[in-house]
Amino acid sequence: MKIYIDNKELDIEKGMNYLDLSTKLYGRKKKVGVIVNNYYKNFLEKVEENERIHFFDKYSSESDGILQRTIILIFILACKNLYEDKTIEVEHSIGEYIYCELKGGNKLLHTDVKIIKEEMQRIIDADYKVYRKTTDKKSALKLFEKEGYKDKVLLFKNLNFKDIHYYEVDGRIFTFHGYLAPSTGYIDKFDIISYYPGVAITVPSSRTNGELTEFHERKLLAKIFSNSKRWTNMLDIANVGNLNSYVKNNDIKFIIDTSETYFENQISNIADMIVNDNDITIAQIAGPSSSGKTTSAYRLSVQLAIRGKRPILISTDDYFVNRENTPINEDGEVDYEMLEAIDLEKFNDDLMTLMEGGEIELPRFNFVTGSREKSGKFIKLEKDSIILIEGLHCLNPKLTQLVPEKKKFKIYISALTQLNIDSHNRISTSRVRLLRRMIRDNNFRGNSIEDTFEGWDKVRRGEEKYIFPYQDLADIAVDSSLVYELCILKKYAYELFDTYDSNGKYYKEIKKLRAFLKYFIDIDDETLVPNNSVLREIIG
Repeated sequence: MKIYIDNKELDIEKGMNYLDLSTKLYGRKKKVGVIVNNYYKNFLEKVEENERIHFFDKYSSESDGILQRTIILIFILACKNLYEDKTIEVEHSIGEYIYCELKGGNKLLHTDVKIIKEEMQRIIDADYKVYRKTTDKKSALKLFEKEGYKDKVLLFKNLNFKDIHYYEVDGRIFTFHGYLAPSTGYIDKFDIISYYPGVAITVPSSRTNGELTEFHERKLLAKIFSNSKRWTNMLDIANVGNLNSYVKNNDIKFIIDTSETYFENQISNIADMIVNDNDITIAQIAGPSSSGKTTSAYRLSVQLAIRGKRPILISTDDYFVNRENTPINEDGEVDYEMLEAIDLEKFNDDLMTLMEGGEIELPRFNFVTGSREKSGKFIKLEKDSIILIEGLHCLNPKLTQLVPEKKKFKIYISALTQLNIDSHNRISTSRVRLLRRMIRDNNFRGNSIEDTFEGWDKVRRGEEKYIFPYQDLADIAVDSSLVYELCILKKYAYELFDTYDSNGKYYKEIKKLRAFLKYFIDIDDETLVPNNSVLREIIG
């Protein structure tokens, strides 16, 4: 029968699956996944006539999630074999690593790591087949109960799924959101290290050029994750199944109010820290895209004001160099995200003039003409003034290099997503931020889904280069995620997805997002969302 491989016509025998075809064309384990007619497909499905097929390499961007899920499965299987009575929780990312621990306060000791690593390697060497199966909901729930997956039972019990996909490996049952490699032997490199009370696991990726990377602790973020987990556990809402139960039982108002109060308390505590330090004159707020920096800056200004301070907002955007002087990056493109796109000398001179008791006229950048202009707005610091600066480079010491460090308070904002789908399936922080940005850009900036996707890779590269390396220089980190937000954002996302062409460049990514959002039950009453919520920055 006739098929097309990367638009090249090919005749093959009937009855082959994608794994057989991939092995025949490229050799064993050279390709890790397949896209068929703009859809991701399971490698063990049968090839159909006239399909347009693209196989992707092991360390391509398409394979990153597949390899990460596969190594997590191997880790869970190893722990099941070694600690039959213990349950694994997959928590959050730490750079290129995924942090995991045992549920219920059990500890994984550093002496356990060698034993677990050896068992993981044995599972890889055994090259167990990874079978993706489908059954009806009732049968699936029985399988999950038998395996001891109470969180998966709760999750699917509240969802209107007729059939449920699951994986079977070496006689054990698993569920994962997304595809896995065809067998455990596809993992050729991995690492696992002790990070008490759990472990951190990694595999190579497209971002690391197929090589393992060293573990770099993110001390500040680890504390925020720990604090967020503590309060979600107190409310018994660590997983989506628990959240959906609140929605279904009409108890969600309490969760919304609690989540919003938790965020407000973080901002309130920061205001106390600033007010109680007489040296602080400048608060600098940084964070990745769609993390809620604008709302956080405003709410901090309110909290400072009720403590007797006079907040003054200065935007780094108004200090851009004139457009013809914008720096060029290594790709030969004009790059407005580089630190040098800001007139650092003028910016620092103005800050020092203010702190030395002088008066300045704030500039205003005209984005139409691409030039900096006078604003006619003059400012001078009073006794109780606090300067608030929000921007991409606010954690970079070079941005305010003339200002003594004791005068600065640096804040890192990110939507750290303390909620997981279940014990084995984490929710990616970047995925939540992408959904936030997609909806916000459509609502307030007139951008289509295509526009958001087109710019997302560039945004992520900028974050990796200009934000994440400096995050541990912050004095404090704030978690701007709201445990209930995806139950609100879901319908906005679906409205956008429904307008997108199935032949479009990003349709396969939209299919993944749509499948992910199916786990959440909608919150219909948006009046429950406060007017000053971070979500209002996104949905209006």
